Amino acid sequence: MLSHSDVLDAIDLKVDYLGSAASIEEHGIILESVNKYELCAEDSLEQGEWWPMVHCMYGLQACMSYTETSDAMSCSEAESGADDDVAIPGSDTTGLDSCVCTLEGVVDYCSAKHTSTNLTTLSACTKSAEALTLYEESNNVAYAINDGSPLWVTINGNEYSFSTNETDIGLASWATQVLSLTCQAIDDSGASLPSTCSDYVYPSSTDSSDVDNTGGDVTPVVPV
Repeated sequence: MLSHSDVLDAIDLKVDYLGSAASIEEHGIILESVNKYELCAEDSLEQGEWWPMVHCMYGLQACMSYTETSDAMSCSEAESGADDDVAIPGSDTTGLDSCVCTLEGVVDYCSAKHTSTNLTTLSACTKSAEALTLYEESNNVAYAINDGSPLWVTINGNEYSFSTNETDIGLASWATQVLSLTCQAIDDSGASLPSTCSDYVYPSSTDSSDVDNTGGDVTPVVPV
């Protein structure tokens, strides 16, 4: 959904990350560093920079388990989705020959491609007291609303989760639903409607008594 820049520009996006002891036990201690890199980006950059960087990192997720280079995985292989349960590829396919398949290599590649910051600046942030505060606050938010669903998004206070077995078709269907709901929320708020949303909102001729207009600011929260 957020590959549409006009939709991204029209919303207030916040991403929170699970970083509890249980999450670290499942994913390894490196999860703490992954979350801090992404939170440092979110805290210091404009939305149009940090989200494309974070999205890029998700596409290379298989590489983020490594602190040192390994013959087991390359950035191109990670981006292809070969190591993904449902084989969903990422969308950053250029310049991968220069990408090093480690956590720092992914941050270096994605920050250089999508932001005005760099690995050195973000690495310094992850070691700061501020990063620890961001990490703890973000985990508290995500932990409080996590019901065990693999994916969920909150739009204007209403949660929409994806709780079935993940498949490429199921994920695509859920993402389309989220896009439609987001577009409707933007339209209901009275804000200018992104062109991408033209096929995802009720026609203007629809009588207002026929729909449930919730209104309010558009503030999606997409915990991971």
